[in-house]
Amino acid sequence: MRLLTPKQVNIVDQYIESLGLPVSHLMEQAGRSVFEVLHTYIEEIDGPKGVLFLCGIGNNGGDALVAARLLTEMPEVTPYVVVLGNPKDGSPLFQQQWKMVHTLEDTITIVTNEMMQSNGNVIPSHILRDVSLVVDGVFGTGFHGELPRQIGAIFEQCKEWRSNSETRKCISIDIPSGVNGLTGNVDVSSFRADETITLLAPKVGMLFYPGRERVGYMSIGSIGYPFPHHALRESVHNGPEIYWNKADSLSVEARSPLAHKGTNGHVYILGGSPGIYGAPILSAEGALRSGAGKVTIVSGADNLDALRSLSRPEMMIRNCNDAEQLDGNSTVVIGPGGGRSNSDRKHLLQWMQSVTDSHMVLDADGLIALSNDVSLLKQCSYTLGKKGYAVVVTPHLGEFSALTGIHIREIYNDPIGYAQAFAKEYNVYVVLKGQPTILATPFGRVYITTIGNPYMGTGGMGDVLAGVIGSLLNQEQDPMNAINVAVYAHSCAGDIALDDCGPGFTPTEVAQRIGRVLRTIDGYKPVLPL
Repeated sequence: MRLLTPKQVNIVDQYIESLGLPVSHLMEQAGRSVFEVLHTYIEEIDGPKGVLFLCGIGNNGGDALVAARLLTEMPEVTPYVVVLGNPKDGSPLFQQQWKMVHTLEDTITIVTNEMMQSNGNVIPSHILRDVSLVVDGVFGTGFHGELPRQIGAIFEQCKEWRSNSETRKCISIDIPSGVNGLTGNVDVSSFRADETITLLAPKVGMLFYPGRERVGYMSIGSIGYPFPHHALRESVHNGPEIYWNKADSLSVEARSPLAHKGTNGHVYILGGSPGIYGAPILSAEGALRSGAGKVTIVSGADNLDALRSLSRPEMMIRNCNDAEQLDGNSTVVIGPGGGRSNSDRKHLLQWMQSVTDSHMVLDADGLIALSNDVSLLKQCSYTLGKKGYAVVVTPHLGEFSALTGIHIREIYNDPIGYAQAFAKEYNVYVVLKGQPTILATPFGRVYITTIGNPYMGTGGMGDVLAGVIGSLLNQEQDPMNAINVAVYAHSCAGDIALDDCGPGFTPTEVAQRIGRVLRTIDGYKPVLPL
C-alpha cells in the first residue's frame, strides 16, 4: 500500500487541480466518506446523538463542515460546529462550505466565540453532555511544531470527556491534529482518535510512534479520484516512494516440485566468539526455519567445539580456514557473535572483502567492524552488484548511528530520510530495525513494516532476522521482495509467539514460528498429491 508524505499530498492536490476537476467536488466526496463512518457510529449509539465538529479554517475544516451538513439529513442527530480560527481567513474551499453551513443554522448549532469565552475558551460543558462523537478537522497533514494553547486545551478537554464513557468516541479526519505527517512527532496535547479516516492513502507519520498511538483504528476515505501514481512519478519534487509492507502485498515464487537442497540455497553464517556463541546459532535457526537448503556456521578453530555443542544436527560447522568455496546459490551472513576485539574486527572485514559470488548480509558485530571503514561497503556493493548479488545491512538505531556518525536522536527525527540516503550512497539495502522497521532500497523505494511487538526487544532477535533474510535472498529473484517477506515473517512470528507463549518468549521460539507465517503468503503452497 502506497503511503504519502505531506509534500506528496500537495503534489496530488496540484495535479488534480491541473486537470480542471472541481476541487469542491473532491471536498464533497471526502466529507461524504467521513459522514459514512459517522453514520455507522451513530447507528450504534444508545445515548445522546449529538456530534461535535472541531474545525480549522483550512481544507481539513472544510471536509468536517461537509460531513456536518450531510448529518442534517438524519433528524435524530444534532450537529455542533466549533471553528478554531477566524473564518474570514479561511481557505476558499473552507469559506464556501462555511457559507452553506450558515444556511442550515436551524439544524446545525454553531458554537460561537462568545460561548467559548464564557466557558474559559473551551467547549461549554452542556454541549459535551449532549454529544457522543467529537470529530477533529482542525489541522491536516502539514502540521508541525506546537499546537496553539487554546486548541491544546480543547483537545485535553476532549480526552477527559472521552475517558468518562466507553460509548463516547473521538474521530479524526485525514490525520489527528498535532501529529506530524512525515515523522510521527506529536505535540503533547495532540488529538487522540479512536478512528482516523485518512483520505486517499495513509500518511507516513501515522505509522511512526508516538503519532501512531494517536491514530486509533485507521480507515481509508475516498476523495472521488483514484491514486495518481503517475503524477507522483513525474514530479521532480516527489521524494521517495514509500509503501506499507503488509500481508496482502506479499507473494513469493512457488517452489518447484523438483527443488532440492542445492537449489534451495546455502546460507553461510560467519560469527561466533567466546560468550556469544548463541548468536550464529540463532541466525542459523532463522535460516533453517525459512527454508534454506543448507546452513553452515563458519568460525575460528577455537570456537568450533562450543558451536557444535549448541548447534542443531541440521547445522554444519566449519573452520573458517577450511571452508569450501561458496557455491553459486548462496548468501553469507557476516557478524552474528563475531566479536569486537581488534583481531575479530580485522577478521570480519577480511571476510567481507573475500565474498565475490554471493549475496551478503551484514549484521551486529559485522556492522560495528564496518563502522571503522564504511568506504569498504561501496567496494563490496560494487563488486557484488556487477554479478547481480545484493548487499544488505541490518542495523538497529545504535548500529546505524555508528555507521553514519549521526546521533541517534537526529536519526530518530528522520529515519526514512537517513536510511534512504545511506542506501543510495552505498548501493545497499538498509533494514533499519525498530518499531516500525524500515527497508530502504538503493533505487529509492522505502517499505515500512508495522507489525511486531515490544517483547521482541531482546538479545538474539536480530540474529534470527539476519538468518531469515539470508535464506530468502537465495529463494527469491528479487532481493527487495525477499527482504520484505523476511521482515514481515519475522515480525509476524513474534506476534504469534506472544500469543502462544506470553511475554518473555525467546528468539528461538520466534524462529520456530516463521514457517507458520510463510505458509500464509501466496506462493507457499503445498504440492498437490497425485
